[in-house]
Amino acid sequence: MDQEKTNLDSYVHRIIILRRKKRMVLITLIIFVIIVVFGLQFYLVDQKGRLDMGFGEKKNVLLQSIGVKFIEVAKLNDQEHYAKDSAGMVQISQADRDKRLDRASVGDIAGSQTEKHIEACETDQQLGIPYVLLDQKKPFVPNHRIVHFDLKGAPPTISYLKKVISLAKNVGASGLLLEYEDMFPFSGNLAPLAAKNAYTLEQIKDILLYAQELKLEIIPLVQTFGHMEFALKLKEFAHIREVPGSPQSLCPSRNASLDLVRDLIHQILDVHTAIKYLHIGCDEVFEMGECEICRTELHEALFLKHIQNVASIVHDRNSQLQVIIWDDMLRHIPLPDLQAAKLGDQVEPMVWVYAEDIYRFVQASVWDKYASVFKTAWAASAFKGAFGETLYIPNARRHLENNLRWLDVMSTQSTAFKQGMRGIVLTGWQRYDHFAVLCEMLPAALPSLILNLMATSNGFFNVTHKEQFLSTLSCPRQTERRPSPFLNLDGDPNMSEKLARCLFPGHAFFKLMYRLHNVEEEAKEYIDTTTSQRGWMTAYNTKHKYSLPLRVDELVQDLPRVYHGMTNLARNAADALVGIMDNYTISEWIEQRIYPYIVELDKIQNSSFALKKVLYWPARPLPVLKELEKHGIALN
Repeated sequence: MDQEKTNLDSYVHRIIILRRKKRMVLITLIIFVIIVVFGLQFYLVDQKGRLDMGFGEKKNVLLQSIGVKFIEVAKLNDQEHYAKDSAGMVQISQADRDKRLDRASVGDIAGSQTEKHIEACETDQQLGIPYVLLDQKKPFVPNHRIVHFDLKGAPPTISYLKKVISLAKNVGASGLLLEYEDMFPFSGNLAPLAAKNAYTLEQIKDILLYAQELKLEIIPLVQTFGHMEFALKLKEFAHIREVPGSPQSLCPSRNASLDLVRDLIHQILDVHTAIKYLHIGCDEVFEMGECEICRTELHEALFLKHIQNVASIVHDRNSQLQVIIWDDMLRHIPLPDLQAAKLGDQVEPMVWVYAEDIYRFVQASVWDKYASVFKTAWAASAFKGAFGETLYIPNARRHLENNLRWLDVMSTQSTAFKQGMRGIVLTGWQRYDHFAVLCEMLPAALPSLILNLMATSNGFFNVTHKEQFLSTLSCPRQTERRPSPFLNLDGDPNMSEKLARCLFPGHAFFKLMYRLHNVEEEAKEYIDTTTSQRGWMTAYNTKHKYSLPLRVDELVQDLPRVYHGMTNLARNAADALVGIMDNYTISEWIEQRIYPYIVELDKIQNSSFALKKVLYWPARPLPVLKELEKHGIALN
């Protein structure tokens, strides 16, 4: 009986457990179904929300994102930039930084841009185009867009010059500023001024005729005060230097100085018979008021008097010519002095700033002064030759920002002048002065010229100019499945990567600049490692011929590869410049840019030979350096 009761209780217990399990399974299943139903509903709602966001909220989110990016782009870093400007070193001012942040506030942008423009701006950021607040609906386009050719000491061939001029014309150039210096075929008593590789008179006339056929304005530039090194370096003209030991500036108080200026101007005008403007230079007169005649007068009086004298020489020859001068020497001359000299009736200033922050160098007060004196003014930006005396390829992004900011400044300041602003000159310096080494060569800077000329000719630059930009530089169409932006000025400011496949005139030399950078860095690292970082081929080791041959062999193991890379680069550079520059210029460029590394590598090779010839070495100590005695170090 007890056994049966026990079995019955066990059976009931199992039934209860089974029912509990079934209940748990049922509850779990119900919960799972509920989760699936709610998940499906959430998915449908989310998809609907995403679709709705594409037409509503997505615009707001994108707008906020771009607004933030604009502010980030508008901020400038704290790094110092070096530019060819009268103050030498350029830094962005805090006031200008604050001004940009105010102008690019999220609220202002959010309230004024359409969805289409927002998408274009995002593309601008991908292209790395510097942010400058320009009115792209009503862009400011200068009446004259002049390309400056600095020819001193490094003349491009006439055939190459024509190719560049043609491309410049096609993208908006309206004229040429030709600075011949020693490349002009001076004659008579000025014959010594002409370089041995100067253009012939026939070549000059050929260029002028070609420009005339393209309906380009020609403006010759002849220096008449400062930067007179090409004349004053010669013994024949040394007596009119302001400082006897320096050929930088002529003495404005000597009759012989004005005779030289008169001859220069007359010979230039004899060839340029159909011009409207003549540029007489007068920038960076670093040496003034120092000779025994000039030191009794104020600098301002000397400068203004000389400008009047030179302008009179020009107008005596042709009263209809407009005389242009660089403005930097005028910036600190008081307004009453400028007005008393009646300078506004004689010359037009060309205001030059090649840095990004134009108002840092030409403040609002200076603009007001100029507008009170002159009826009009010119602007001068740069497409090369402004950010370092020894650069070999220009930073196109910095030059683009310089030109875009000039458009902004010109649109503001133009209304202050009675006749507005005349135009802008895109300068392309070949050297910083007559004695300086070559900076960026013209073929290496041609993409920068086209980029900046298109910006100034259209009043802005963005993705809408892509086709014209690429076709002008003979670039192939993109074939990638996922095409990348045609420019990346943030990551590739020289455009050497993006334009590597383009076939514009001089493209081989342009591409060589990327290779030059890599080979140069490798050579620098190898030379430094071998002669400074490692301890067996230093100057001390070489001088005393005291080193371990095993270590010397290790150090020169990579020498043949580095040496071959550098000599091969020199040969390729010569080939790439044939037909673009003359042999003198090709040789000069290689001697300045590549040959110094070849010399250093030769020294390492010769040192290795000398060190390994030694079979026996003296006991220490090695001899005391006798040259220390002349520095007051007596170690007897």
